[in-house]
Amino acid sequence: MSYKVLICDDEPDAAETWVREIVETIDATVYDMQPVPPTAEIEKAIKVLLARRAALRAKEPRPDDPCLFDEIDVLIIDYDLIHVDDKKTRYTGEGVARLARVFSECGIVVVLNQFLEAQFDLGLRGHLESFADLNVDGELIATPGLWKEAPWDQFRPWYWPVLHKSASNFRSRVDFLKVEGNLKLPILDVLGMKGIDASRLSDTAFGFLAPDASVYEELSKVTFFDFIGDNSSAVDTSDSEALVEKDVDACARIAASRVAKWLEREVLGPQDVLVDLPHLLHRCPFLFEGDIDDIDAWNAAVGGDLTKLKDIVPKDAVFEASAWLDRPAFWWRRIEQSDQIREARHAFDFALLPDFVFLEDASSFAKFDDAVEFRAGFHNPYDRRFAKRFEKIRYAPQRRFAFGTD
Repeated sequence: MSYKVLICDDEPDAAETWVREIVETIDATVYDMQPVPPTAEIEKAIKVLLARRAALRAKEPRPDDPCLFDEIDVLIIDYDLIHVDDKKTRYTGEGVARLARVFSECGIVVVLNQFLEAQFDLGLRGHLESFADLNVDGELIATPGLWKEAPWDQFRPWYWPVLHKSASNFRSRVDFLKVEGNLKLPILDVLGMKGIDASRLSDTAFGFLAPDASVYEELSKVTFFDFIGDNSSAVDTSDSEALVEKDVDACARIAASRVAKWLEREVLGPQDVLVDLPHLLHRCPFLFEGDIDDIDAWNAAVGGDLTKLKDIVPKDAVFEASAWLDRPAFWWRRIEQSDQIREARHAFDFALLPDFVFLEDASSFAKFDDAVEFRAGFHNPYDRRFAKRFEKIRYAPQRRFAFGTD
């Protein structure tokens, strides 16, 4: 199938420029780039979303009017797109993204130019507060690594998804959650997270899912419906009750988006609850299957080649809920506690280890001498990270490079 992509901006010339740049990058058999809609058509679409919201709040049937966003797989909205409704309420691109997530059937949402200080966030925290699935500087929207799978040879943050894969996974999560009864399942059960894993969740990660929970036992009981029911991290709480009662499909889309972003940013990002393949290999090089001196083999693993991983990794350490992440991942505590892993670590001669490090801004391995060290912002033992540091890219906060030299 091909994935429909739509860019919305109230400056059509700017949107047309982005479209031309993207078309030069993408595979036309994978993506179906839609024409740039005129401003009046975008305004009409937003009015449809607002009418759907008004009907929900009034507990009336949803209007039948179609919305421009409904059949779009990758919806890209410029943050400076401004809409003022009949009540003089002003909506930025972020506000439109939030409306689209709840009141349209669109796939993933990308907001451009909302956070302009950094094109690469050295804290690696992302912007969990944004209801976009991804926030990107508009200058980077045509970067090949955002649209195509590995190998990559340009600037390409590791935390970026590949958009068509992300859109496919989103639809899979929504389909799963729309099945009768699945929104009533505990979130951690669906993800396969146990107490041993959750013990290292940060306060931010814990509180995002369940702001009123105080212990793991309470967190473990939180269902997708609970998450949406009274939690501003999920949706405007003015709409929570009506959504849970009246619109299961919207609840599925909200949960599919917000829980996945939480999992990517706050659970996988720190690399201490979940660890992905390149960080696992860097931390446990004795798990590498193949020529340990061949950097091309290491980079093949970055693309998700699990054949590069020895089979001593415990089976229960593999993150099985694959549609909730865009890359393979493993439960770190279960790996740490494996006797086989401990024996392999003890037997491995670290003096033979090549000086390869993983570049967070290039999504590839490189020699240590070709990397710049920085410190991420998770305040854990795995904050030591590396970057290629591309010349024309804005990195911030710059002080994190100084931290890396300690």
